Amino acid sequence: MNISKTVKYFFPKLIVLLLILGVIIFPKESIESAKSGINIWVNILIPSLLPFIIGANLIVSLKVVDILGAIINPITQFTFNVSGKSALVFAISAVSGYPVGARLASDLRFKNDISTYEGQRLVSFCSTSGPLFIIGAVAVGMLNNSYLGYLMLLCHYLGAITVGLIFRGYGHEKSNKKNNSIIANIKTLIKTPEEESFFVSFGNSVINGVNTLLAVGGFVIIFSVVFKILTLFNIINFISYMLCLTFSPFGLTKEICTAFISGLFEITIGCNNIINSTGTSQVIKASLCSFIIAFSGLSILAQCCSFIAKTDINTNIYIFNKFLHGVFAAIYTFLFYPITKTYLPVSNFNYIYNTIYNNNFINQYFYNFKVFLLVIVIIYIIFNLYFLYKIKD
Repeated sequence: MNISKTVKYFFPKLIVLLLILGVIIFPKESIESAKSGINIWVNILIPSLLPFIIGANLIVSLKVVDILGAIINPITQFTFNVSGKSALVFAISAVSGYPVGARLASDLRFKNDISTYEGQRLVSFCSTSGPLFIIGAVAVGMLNNSYLGYLMLLCHYLGAITVGLIFRGYGHEKSNKKNNSIIANIKTLIKTPEEESFFVSFGNSVINGVNTLLAVGGFVIIFSVVFKILTLFNIINFISYMLCLTFSPFGLTKEICTAFISGLFEITIGCNNIINSTGTSQVIKASLCSFIIAFSGLSILAQCCSFIAKTDINTNIYIFNKFLHGVFAAIYTFLFYPITKTYLPVSNFNYIYNTIYNNNFINQYFYNFKVFLLVIVIIYIIFNLYFLYKIKD
């Protein structure tokens, strides 16, 4: 019998048995961790996410996202080497968050609307968190800093775009580009009759939003219990100790390492633990939160992979994409963190961080970043106008 197949068959079953045994041995601790997960779900996730999820469902059903997809269609073709149908997936993923992007990409591949390679390229950048989770739940609900939330959101999308650019040549194939104008695509959408009335769409959006949050709550609670049991078995402590030995020169304590590992299981619990940890500067907390939000944690990875595994898109490459997304999001958050301040922060991180920012050019950039931002926007608009003109030719 093949050893690898035997291990692959029995390993998940042994993990489940270990967790059930942990619940039996530590019933009190399991209940307390479940209560902690419920507390996060009720006090942070429901008030911050439910209105946005309902609104996002309405945006999709009322075809607002379809119009957005038509607008960004030429950009995604040129930038990420994906077809026009894939542009909509990126738009919905950016609005709705996990795991919608992975599900839609899998649906396109399952229906054979895109190739295997294009599906792989698509999931590399179309699996993102939603804006309100980062801004509402993490930045406002946990960090009490909305400005930092906007920065983390920007870095989250920049990380996804960076991974998409890296994988744009995956499979060595080019998408078929259509020369239809944006206005023509929008007119086609307008002429297409709507399947449901507004009130039916609104009712379905509310029902789907509540069901989605119930599923999210279930994942938060179960992974809270799983993390607690693994901690009681000293598995998390051992991993934290090894991680702390590796990154202690960068000022990371064992407490922050343990909190970070919890985020690898479930992002809401991890972000909450990281932010509540002591002895670590805010820039490091924000960067670590950006990593685990982009990586998405085992709970969301399991949801996304359940869709992807139904197709021939490689789940291992997808998980690697999410790891890269986390790395880039964390780096961008660390580099752009001073934008949220009116002065350059002095951090305990300290020597490395201050060495990076302690020069006149970087100081001038951060003190005048609004001017630089305006210049970047102007360049972006000029580029898109030029690109659209080339398409018409």
